Amino acid sequence: MHPEFNKLLKGCRNYDRKAQRQMMDLLLPFLLSICKRYETPCWSAQDLVQESLILIFNNINDARPEERIFIGWCKKVTINTCLGRFRKKQLEQTDLSESLHSFQPEVFDQLGVEAIVSALRGLPEQQRLVFNLHVVDGYSHAEIASMLQLKESHARTLLTRARAALQDIFRTQAFSAS
Repeated sequence: MHPEFNKLLKGCRNYDRKAQRQMMDLLLPFLLSICKRYETPCWSAQDLVQESLILIFNNINDARPEERIFIGWCKKVTINTCLGRFRKKQLEQTDLSESLHSFQPEVFDQLGVEAIVSALRGLPEQQRLVFNLHVVDGYSHAEIASMLQLKESHARTLLTRARAALQDIFRTQAFSAS
């Protein structure tokens, strides 16, 4: 928690550049970590953070002043920015079909964070989005379907495919390490 959060937020609402810079420095690592989960190239994730910050500062008067709630609001704005980018790309691309497999969580027991993040980046975009929204951010299948403009059954299928692909990747890594 930032000790002078209310003062900082008030400064941002009054277009104080120094306060906006301090708020950006406070939010940047958190928002970048979100964007990196949704967008593979680092430069593209940085672009998403910039778009998110612009939206946050343009709509900062709509945010509630409690720090925890404000941070949650910023997270939601950022996720929606990432989803907006995805929707734009989705119009240009077609969905890839892949086979379904069951998910076995024991595959993930002995992996490091870097291995998991690297594997997530290797997933097809729709699968990565659904996996992040459900497993990492805790959205329901109905919420994901609504956000991505999919049928709920398709969102479930994408999650199953993502889990199967990750499982295959980690099995391969475990086999290679042996």
